[in-house]
Amino acid sequence: MKRLIYLFTLAAIVFGACEKGTLVENTEYTIIKAGDPSYSFLRFINFTTGSPEINFSLNGERVSGGASTSGKQVGYLYLGVFPGTGGTYIPAKVGANTIAANIVSSATVDPGVEVYNNSINTEGGKYYSYFTTGTYNSTNKKIGSSFVLEEVKPVLDTTKVFVKLVHLGTGAPNVDFVLQSTGKKIISNVANGAGSNFTEVPLPGQNAVYLVSNAETGATIVQLAATALTKGRAYTFILRGVAGSTATPLGVSYYTSFY
Repeated sequence: MKRLIYLFTLAAIVFGACEKGTLVENTEYTIIKAGDPSYSFLRFINFTTGSPEINFSLNGERVSGGASTSGKQVGYLYLGVFPGTGGTYIPAKVGANTIAANIVSSATVDPGVEVYNNSINTEGGKYYSYFTTGTYNSTNKKIGSSFVLEEVKPVLDTTKVFVKLVHLGTGAPNVDFVLQSTGKKIISNVANGAGSNFTEVPLPGQNAVYLVSNAETGATIVQLAATALTKGRAYTFILRGVAGSTATPLGVSYYTSFY
């Protein structure tokens, strides 16, 4: 039986489908290095408001989720990211790939039901974040939309911090990403359903407050808690939620994209 070990910048994820007790010393391994042009690299993010707990499948094989201590299948709710380790992606074949999402088998309502199915064309050596978006339709049992973001890897520099902003906030205007202490616009005028390029952050490594503001009026939409971003890393910030909603208001999530 063949097992695959996928090596990444910060972590390793091991995938395999062996029965218990069948792993032996002569198991064959394939090592896939980060950025290998023979593969594409994917991350999945559940940004669908009202989403049930789901797991993701790639080309018919479930790639996310596991079992809880009670043995029940666990998955990803709204704002869940897979793989969850910073800077980690899973490899996929180059070209057409089918992405699906199913409600976890342990769910009380609609266990195992497929709620999303779509395809993506990927290029060798490139990294992609795949977002499910919109609002879950509990009548049709469907996630109706998605957003694919290519994560262009910046050159490693341990003295700098890089950020990008993705706008997935339903009903929100074009936005800026601002350093509160100076009022400097780090990223400007990102439209809904779009993402910026990676941009260098001023005062790297220092504790700072960042704002997502209305690009036209300058009014603050979301103020993030003070945070010190680690030098040598690249972060993706996402405006998410629904303008005017009390259940899923506009907010900002972020994760490490590289290093």
